[in-house]
Amino acid sequence: MDSSSANTVVLGCEAADDDAFSPYGRIVRRPDNIAASLASGAVESWRLPFESASPPQIMFNRYHDKGRNFSVMEKHLHVTQCFFPMGGVPYIMVVGIDQPDGETFTPKDVKAFYIDGNHGVLLWRNVWHSLARFPVGAEYIDLAFITDDDTQSEIEHHLAGGPLPKKTAFIDFQKTHQTCFQVSDPDYTSIKA
Repeated sequence: MDSSSANTVVLGCEAADDDAFSPYGRIVRRPDNIAASLASGAVESWRLPFESASPPQIMFNRYHDKGRNFSVMEKHLHVTQCFFPMGGVPYIMVVGIDQPDGETFTPKDVKAFYIDGNHGVLLWRNVWHSLARFPVGAEYIDLAFITDDDTQSEIEHHLAGGPLPKKTAFIDFQKTHQTCFQVSDPDYTSIKA
């Protein structure tokens, strides 16, 4: 990414607690003091509000630490998405939402959250997110990833030279706002265990 003609916005990280992250999705963790959706014999189950317009697709992704600069974000129109860390590595999730009054999505709407390596995230439909998850204190992070087949197929077809996806929207802030982002290290003094 050539950011020589762009302004750089440094995103500070905040801890992803349930309240702070709720506009963007849900923190996924072992349930505490919440009744199971199903209890049968030796298993208890808690349902998550995953939604998709086509069959789910489960993937394994490895995000390498290639720096924390970016300008492109995407949102998916027909699917929630789940990311589950494997191996306990904490990571940074960058997200944003459109303004309810119809204002254009701008750099001021972008937030970075520190996610404990034992917690996953479930992103709501139409939540903007950076294309990378940024590992903290490690060379990479492994994530199990649940999306839907149609959305993922469109993206892969586009990356191979096909048309823009219809189920996913993209924004490149360097082109639209002459802005790039750099995610800073979390302020560990403000991160709760």
